[in-house]
Amino acid sequence: MDGIDDFLKIYQPNLLAYLDGIAPKSPEEPGPLEFVEHVLNEWSRIFEGRTLGAPCSRERTFWFALYQLEELVENPVQDELDPFEGVLMQNLAQVRELLRDWRELPIGFYATRPGENPDAF
Repeated sequence: MDGIDDFLKIYQPNLLAYLDGIAPKSPEEPGPLEFVEHVLNEWSRIFEGRTLGAPCSRERTFWFALYQLEELVENPVQDELDPFEGVLMQNLAQVRELLRDWRELPIGFYATRPGENPDAF
């Protein structure tokens, strides 16, 4: 076992909390962007240099949701939604529910795991 499922299960509840708009419970807990950076750093620390099998569709859902959270935090929604923000919010709502149930991304959605070469596909 490569430990990927265990890794994802550790961070899935916190990712869902941020996607659900639940703020950190205390000042010691990371904000959303710090959380994203922590997950990416931990992934690198644990899996960098290891030979891993291809990501399963549920794993792609996790990475898509994490990257969407990062995008949302780095570019907060203004008073009026522009078309891109509207699409981002719709995608986020859909993917949040997929992540909650560990379901795969629908056609048209795609994400790579950190360090994965998308040109290999």
